[in-house]
Amino acid sequence: MIKIAICDDNHTFLQELKQLIRTYLKAHSIQGEIYTYEDGELFLKSFQKDYFQFDMVFLDIDMPAVDGIEAAHHIRMFNKNLILVFLTSMENRVYETFQFNTFRFIRKKYILEELEECLDKAVELLNHEHEIYAFKTKEGMIKLSLHDILYFTFINRHVEIWTLHKQYTMLNNRFQDIIDLFKDKNFVCIHRGCMVNVKYIKAINKLFIVLDNNEKLSISRYKVDEVFKAFANYAK
Repeated sequence: MIKIAICDDNHTFLQELKQLIRTYLKAHSIQGEIYTYEDGELFLKSFQKDYFQFDMVFLDIDMPAVDGIEAAHHIRMFNKNLILVFLTSMENRVYETFQFNTFRFIRKKYILEELEECLDKAVELLNHEHEIYAFKTKEGMIKLSLHDILYFTFINRHVEIWTLHKQYTMLNNRFQDIIDLFKDKNFVCIHRGCMVNVKYIKAINKLFIVLDNNEKLSISRYKVDEVFKAFANYAK
């Protein structure tokens, strides 16, 4: 399920874009939910309830009160991985969007030509992040995507899975098996008992990392270079 938000103060364009995206999802047999906002302040209020509720956001740059640039500043303070697409009729403001790790910049007058390519690439990226894995845990069999997992730890001879909202204890798994399975999927070991999803690392120094949920995890001095390299490669 892909969750998409559109924020644009032009009601007619907003509904047109919503219908174009809905048509695309249906044509590609993709399950999705589309949320629309005609006011930047209302969008931010919804975003603040759950910083990880949306996979993709379309933002109009030019809006009254809270414009797309200000909204993007707030988004990136709490979620650096959300797919962010800017919409505008003012092409001269495109350079202001580069600081936000912008996925695409779509010109409104070329929406029909530029939207499909944008959605194709976004879906390709999200399909990778939503790749599903099954785990046997004390709670029973569970299914999680890469997007769901913050990190794994090895504690008291058990592998623990830490997600945004819950912790699970795995049964009959070696930590090395987890390392082998996820080492090529943007996960990195920060010490011998912890493997982290790099996409959720917000900040890093030689002593610890900070995740998007503001949790701090210590780094082994033997792993510092490896973690810095993984962080830099993902940022690129």
